Amino acid sequence: MAVLSGVLWGSAGIFVRILGDWGMDGATIVFSRVLIAVFIMGALILVTDRRMFRIKMSDLWIFIVCALSMVLLNLFYTISVGGASLSLAAVLLSMSPAFMLLMARALFGERITRRKTGCMLLAIIGCILVSGLLEDPGSVSAEGIGAGIAAAFFYAFYGIMSKRAASGGYSTYTILFYCILFSAIVLLPFSDLNAVVEYGSEGLGSIALLVIQALFSSVLPYIFYTVAVTKGEAGTGSLLAACGEPMAAAAFGLAFFTEIPSPLMILGMLLAVVSIAVMCSPDGKNEHPCR
Repeated sequence: MAVLSGVLWGSAGIFVRILGDWGMDGATIVFSRVLIAVFIMGALILVTDRRMFRIKMSDLWIFIVCALSMVLLNLFYTISVGGASLSLAAVLLSMSPAFMLLMARALFGERITRRKTGCMLLAIIGCILVSGLLEDPGSVSAEGIGAGIAAAFFYAFYGIMSKRAASGGYSTYTILFYCILFSAIVLLPFSDLNAVVEYGSEGLGSIALLVIQALFSSVLPYIFYTVAVTKGEAGTGSLLAACGEPMAAAAFGLAFFTEIPSPLMILGMLLAVVSIAVMCSPDGKNEHPCR
C-alpha cells in the first residue's frame, strides 16, 4: 500500500500540468481535487459503516492539523511541479522520511545516529544532482526547490498526525474524510469555484479527468498511505512511499511531457532513494547517537 501511494502521488503532476495549462491556479487545482474527494469518501463511509462519521470534539484539533498539513503539502507540491520537473518535485518530496526522523526525535525522543545523519547529507547531495542545477542552473527555479522541500516537511507531519489520530481508535476512512473535508473548507476562500464548474462543463472528458484526479491524487494514495503508517511503522511506510514516488514521477514525466533525465540526474535520484532506504532501516546494535 505504501508503494502504491507513492506511485499514485507521482501521477499528480500530470493533472497539475493539464489544469494549470487550462488556466487554474494552484489553490484551485488542489481544491478541485479535494472537493470531489470529499464526496467520494463520504459515499464510501455511507455504504460501509456510518458510525465512522463520529468523532470526539476533544479530538477535533487533530483532524484540523491533519487537514492543514494536507493543504500545505498539496499547495507546495503544486508550486514545485510548476517550477521544476515532475521527477525533481517527487524526489524533493521523498525527503519526507528525513523530516519524519527529526520530528520523531523532537516529539518522541528517538535518537539520531551518525549513520542516519550521513544518509541525510547523502540525500541532499542526491537531490542537488537530480535537480539539474549543476548542468543548467537556469532551468530550475529556487521557488520550485523550496516548495518541494516544504511539501516534504508537511508530508511527514501529515503522517505523524495520522498516526496520532489512529492511536485514538479512528479508522482510515474517518481520518481521511475529515482531513479532506477541512482541507476543502480551508481552501474555499482562496479558490475559484467558478473555474472548476466551467472546466467541468466542457464535457464528460473534463468531468472524468477531475474525478480521476481526485481518485489518483487524493482518495487512493491517502487511503494507502494512512493505512501504511498507522498499521505499521511510520518510517517504513514513509520510506516505501518515498521510493515509489520519484521513479513513478520520472516515468510519467518521460511519457507525458518528454522530460528525459540525464545520467547525472539518474545518479542523484538513486543516491536520494538509497540514502533514505538506509536511513529508515533498523539501527545497528552498536550504533552510537550523535553527540
